[in-house]
Order: sequence, then C-alpha cells, then structure tokens
Amino acid sequence: MKISPVFTLPDTMNALVLKAFNIPPEVMQMKVPVANNGEVLIKIDSSPVNPSDNSFLKGVYSTEKPLPVIPGFEASGTVVATGHDFMSKRLMGRKVSCFAPTDGNGTWAEFMVTKNRLVIPLKKNVSLEQGSMLLVNPISVIAMLDIAKKGKHKAIANTAAASALGQLMNHVCIDKNIPIINIVRREDQVELLKSQGAKYVVNSSSKSYNEDISKLFSDLKVTIAFDAIAGQSAYELMEALPNGGEVMVYGGLSEQPALANPGKLIFENKKLSGFWLSEWISRQSLPRMLRIFNKIQKMIAYEHQTTIQERVSLEHTVDGISKYLENMTAGKILVQPG
Repeated sequence: MKISPVFTLPDTMNALVLKAFNIPPEVMQMKVPVANNGEVLIKIDSSPVNPSDNSFLKGVYSTEKPLPVIPGFEASGTVVATGHDFMSKRLMGRKVSCFAPTDGNGTWAEFMVTKNRLVIPLKKNVSLEQGSMLLVNPISVIAMLDIAKKGKHKAIANTAAASALGQLMNHVCIDKNIPIINIVRREDQVELLKSQGAKYVVNSSSKSYNEDISKLFSDLKVTIAFDAIAGQSAYELMEALPNGGEVMVYGGLSEQPALANPGKLIFENKKLSGFWLSEWISRQSLPRMLRIFNKIQKMIAYEHQTTIQERVSLEHTVDGISKYLENMTAGKILVQPG
C-alpha cells in the first residue's frame, strides 16, 4: 500500500457498525483498512443520509452485505493511501466523491477502502460537502429523464417531489423544458416547489387529489410516473395514467408493497416497473459515465446545490436518520465522521 507522505495514517478509527438489521448501529473502534491493488483508502469528510441507507439498516435493501458491517453508500473525502497500480496511485491526495464497495464496509467511518473505479475526482469549485452528494441523487435524475426520453414520454410525474432528489428533478426539467407534475403531501411543500418555478404541483393529501392528477395526466399527456413511495401511491398513479402508461418505482418510503389493479395491467397495457440506479449504471459505457460526472459537477458548482439541514457526528447519526425521514424537505443530513 502506498501512503501519502503528507498524512500520518493512524492504526485505528471510529466507525458506525451495524451488527443486526433493525437494531441501531453502534460506534466502535476498528483497525484502519488497507488498500490493495485496484483500491484506494479515503479519509471520509461527509456522507449523506439517503432513504436507501434506512432501507439497508432494516435489511430490506437489495444489497445484502455480511454482518457486522459499516453502513453508508456514498461520500466525499481525500485519498490518503492506494494500491501500487497506476490507476489507484493517480488518485493519491485527490479530493473525491465515492461509492462504497458492494461487498464491503461503507462510508460511515473515518476511513473507507473502495475500488478505484468507484471514485470520482472533484473539481476545485465543488466543495467536499456538495461533492458527497454528487452520485446518488443527481445520477438518478439524469437516468430517469434518460429513460423518459428514450421511451418518448412527452411529460412526466414524480412523487416525493419536495425531497432533495425531487427538487433537483424539478430544476432539471425546468432547464430542459420538460413538463413535470410534482406530487407532494403538504401545502407548504406546494409553496416551496412553486417558489422554485414549478408550474404543476399537486398535494396528495387533498380530497381532490385523484381527480387532479387524472386531469393533469390527460391534459399534459403524462405517460410515465416516477414513484418514490410505493404502496397506495403506485396504485393511484396507475389509475390516473392513460392506457399504456407506466409507473416506475424507485423508492419505498411507505414501506408497503407497490399496489396495482390487475385489470389495468391486463386490459389497459399499463406497466408497473422498478428503477435501480446501480443496474442502470452497469448498462452505461465508461465514456458516457465520465461525461455525466463532468456534467453533474458543473451543475452542482454553478446551478443546483443541495440544501443541508444538519451535520452530525457518528455518535448522532441514528438521531440524524430519524430527523431526515421526518422532514426530507428541509434538506440532507450529512454524517461527518471527523
């Protein structure tokens, strides 16, 4: 392992360790991991709390890692040690955004080892805090809009539209002149989205919700709806879509199965499908992903920074997760191990 000459590597580190699903993780001392060839060791600066993290802690996320394990899927930090291969050594000392490895410990620790291909060097005008949120939400928005474009959908709908991902999707749709129906659950969220330029915002808690989305879907010719909630939300979207419409579920905030009327699937050719970012990325070429990373960094640096509602230590991460889930509209919670 090659170690940065300007950084003294400690023997141990603090990490948040999940010993069993549905049991709060605990802060523990562990040995600092070693980077082998093809890998880098990152001193973690910030790691956002995402809904997928909560799903992982409950044992319902698709990525099943052997326990005990350090949670956390994405982060930013500085590369302080690498394997001896060229691709890893070229990242030494760089400030980066990174994904956790799919088969190892995650980002909620002072240090993390990951594959060099899961690391993106940050441009100078992108902060480590904003860089920690470079991957999951922005790439998801780009991917879903890519799916809509390739499917020749002229207008889209999105639930949980006041979340960080939802607000970013609204901004990008405005920039690209894509009609979008933003679906939220509170009146203050309606006002928030409208203050950000959203033209169509619907409150799912209103008595006229089903009639409202049915009319808008018809008027705007919405044929695909992205759903972060599942449960009854998927059912209502499916009912409102025209023949041949599609509900694509990308989250499960309701923690309920996605529902659909079988008659709509059989007789109206409607579809209920799923979106998983990792699977979408696996189908993209390396040159395309590099172009996407470059585009996202420009977007974050100059146009659409993510709001941060609070920064928490490892010791307060569990409380931070609860606070985030209660009010995702307020912005992201960043875990900062240092």
